[in-house]
Amino acid sequence: MKLLFTLLAMTAIVQAEISVCGTEELLPIGFTDEELTRLDEIGVNTISTSPPPVGTINPGEYDPATGIMVRWPLGLPWELLISISSNTELWVICTSAQQSTAEAALSGAGCNMANVGFINAETNSIWVRDYGPWFVMLPDGSQGIFNYSYNRPRPLDNNFPVVIGAEWSIPVYTSTVIHTGGNYMSSGLGQSMSTDMVYLENGGDEAWVNGQMEDYLGVSPYLTYADPQATYIDHIDCWAKMLSPDRILILQVPISNPNYAAIEAVADLIGSTPSPYGTPWKVYRVPSSGNEGYTNSLISDGHVYLPVWDSSYDSGAFAVYEEALPGYTIEAFPYSGWLTTDALHCRTRNVMDNEMLLIEHTPVDPLQHAGVPVTVAARIRCNPANSLAVTEVAHRSGGSGPFTSLSMTSTGADSFTADIPGLPDGEEVEYYIRATDDSGRDEARPRYAPNTWFFEYETSSTGIGGSTPFEGFTILQAAPNPFSGAVSIGYLSDSPRTVALTVHDVCGRIVESHTLEAEAGAGSLEWTADEALPPGIYVIRGVSGDITSQRTVTLIR
Repeated sequence: MKLLFTLLAMTAIVQAEISVCGTEELLPIGFTDEELTRLDEIGVNTISTSPPPVGTINPGEYDPATGIMVRWPLGLPWELLISISSNTELWVICTSAQQSTAEAALSGAGCNMANVGFINAETNSIWVRDYGPWFVMLPDGSQGIFNYSYNRPRPLDNNFPVVIGAEWSIPVYTSTVIHTGGNYMSSGLGQSMSTDMVYLENGGDEAWVNGQMEDYLGVSPYLTYADPQATYIDHIDCWAKMLSPDRILILQVPISNPNYAAIEAVADLIGSTPSPYGTPWKVYRVPSSGNEGYTNSLISDGHVYLPVWDSSYDSGAFAVYEEALPGYTIEAFPYSGWLTTDALHCRTRNVMDNEMLLIEHTPVDPLQHAGVPVTVAARIRCNPANSLAVTEVAHRSGGSGPFTSLSMTSTGADSFTADIPGLPDGEEVEYYIRATDDSGRDEARPRYAPNTWFFEYETSSTGIGGSTPFEGFTILQAAPNPFSGAVSIGYLSDSPRTVALTVHDVCGRIVESHTLEAEAGAGSLEWTADEALPPGIYVIRGVSGDITSQRTVTLIR
C-alpha cells in the first residue's frame, strides 16, 4: 500500500501557496516532501461504523443545496466569496480563535455577513472538497454524512466530517475506504464516477471498494476510468464534471497536447456509456490549452462558479457552460492561485439541503405511439418533517405556448404517475415534473424548468423509439419508473406469439429470463425484482422471431 501511494504521490508534489490574508503557507493539494515520509498515517484516526440503511442516496452536486463551505485562512479570491454570500449561505471553517479575524476580513471585503456562518474546527488544509463531508439522503428523507479515510496524512482534515456531524447533529457513517472528494462525481441516481486511482489506493481490491460505495452511498454502478492526464493527482474533477443526470462536461485539449489521445478516448467511452436515464451520456466539450481546468468549477443551486485564467480560452469555456446549462447563472472568477487543473472546485463543497425535496424520474422514450396516452412516472419524497403539497406534470406540444398541468396520482411507495393525453402523429411534446411541500420547497425535473431544458418526445404512428416499428410486438411504458419492488410493463402484439423476455443489468449481464405467451392486442406484464439485485438501471428486453423491443427501468431500494 505504501509503495502504491509513493508512486502516485511523486507526481503530486506542488509548491504551496500563501493564503489571501497572508497569514499561512497553505498545504498543497498534493503531498509535501515531509508527508511522503508519513504515508502509513493515512486514515489512522478513521473509526468505521455500520453503513446507513439500504436505500440511502448520494445527491449530485447539482441537487438542492443550502450553502457552500470554504476554509479559513483562504485560498480563494474575495470576489468569489462576495458572490457566494450574495446567493446562498457561506460557511467558513475556522478555529474559534480565528473567527473574529475571519469575520472582520470577510466584512471588510464586502461579504453579505447575514449569509455567513462559521464552523469551528481545526483543519490542516484548504482542500475541503477532498476531505469534507459527503452528504447523503437516508431512506426516510432525512440527512446523513458519509465519512472515509482522506488520502493524505492530515489527521485534522480526516476527522472534519465527524466534527461537523457532531456540531450539526447529523449521523455520520464511516468506511475505512481511502478516497478523496476531488476524485468523485455522483449523478444523484445511483451512478457515480472516479478515476481508477481509488482502487490503487485501496490495495487494488476493486470488489471491496465497489461494495463499500454501494453499502455506504447506494452507488451502483460505480464507473472508474484510467486518468487521461496521467501526470498529476488523478482526480476526475481535473478533466470531467457531471452537469445533470445525463449531461457531462469533459476537457478538450489541442491535438498537440500529449494527453489529447487519452482524453478523446475517455470522452468517447463515457459518451457511449448509459447514463442513469438509460440513454448515453450527452457529452459537452470545453476547450482548453491544457493549462486551464475549466471542469474544476462549482455548481450550487442554479449558479456556476467558474475559474478562469485570463486566457484566450476563457470566453469559450463560458459559452460552453451557457449552452450546456441554460437557465443557470454563470459567473467567472480569475485568481492567481488557481492551479492548472485544481482550482475552485477543490477548495469548496456544497452543503446539501437537509430537508431536500426529492424527485427521481426516468424520461420516457423520445418516440411514442400516436393516439396513445403517455405515462409519466416519478418517485417524489419530502423530508419526514414536511408534507407534499403539489405533484404534477406540465406538458405542451409545438415548442411554444403555455404548459398544461396534470396532477400526479400516488401509486404507493413514494411513486406517482400521470398520463399525458395521446396526440396525433408528428407532435413534439415537452414536459417537466414539479413538486412542492409545506415547507415552501419547490422543485422541478429538469431542475429550474420551465426556465431551462425539458424532457421531450415525439408521437409517431410507427412505434416506440429504440424498438422495431409496431409490426409484431413492442414494449410500451413501464410504471412506476423508478420502482422499488414491482414494475408493470405494457406491450402491444399484432397476434398471439411467444416472446423471450430477459432482464439485463447495466453491464449487459442477464439477471432474469422468462417466456411470455402474448395475446393479440395490448397487454401488460409485471416484473418483481429479486431482493438480492442491487439498485440501478435494468433493461427489459423482449425477442420474438426477428423482432426485438426493450425498455429501461430504474430499481431503487
